[in-house]
Amino acid sequence: MMKHYILASALALGATGIATAAPFSYDYIEGGYGEIDDADALFVNGSMSLDKNLYALGGVHAIDAPGDVNGMYLSGGIGYHVPLSPQADLFGNAQLLYANMNHVGPNDDDLGAIARAGIRFTPVDKVELEGSLAFSSNDWLIDDGIGLSVAGRYHFDPRLSASLGYSSDTELDGFNVGVRYQLK
Repeated sequence: MMKHYILASALALGATGIATAAPFSYDYIEGGYGEIDDADALFVNGSMSLDKNLYALGGVHAIDAPGDVNGMYLSGGIGYHVPLSPQADLFGNAQLLYANMNHVGPNDDDLGAIARAGIRFTPVDKVELEGSLAFSSNDWLIDDGIGLSVAGRYHFDPRLSASLGYSSDTELDGFNVGVRYQLK
């Protein structure tokens, strides 16, 4: 009998957290650290709403790899999101990627693209989960192919949050941590 009360209480708390979930923001700036194969990367990304569902996004990654190989890549593009419920958003975006790596060789840079589709979900108050699939074509960062990205984000307040994630797509290839400030 006690198990039923505990289960009912847990469901009620979960429903309360879901009921108070805020709409997702596509106006933010974030920075962090991540892995790209054997390299380290510092990144700054941002997004800005253009209208109710359309947004622009972009970023820069500074890459430091073993063997005096370093460089950066820039990304920029456009995205569209569709609210499925107050707790879930479906999104898709397309970006151009430009990589420039400093090393000895004929192909120091590469221009490619990435298309991504995913979902953002808030199961309880202050916790956001995100998952996406991406198709990319930028040979410097990853051979053409499909990648996966998952992350969990904790909102300290409505504007400030921190994330921990794992990616196997173009932007990062390994674990990453970040801090995001929502502008709206």
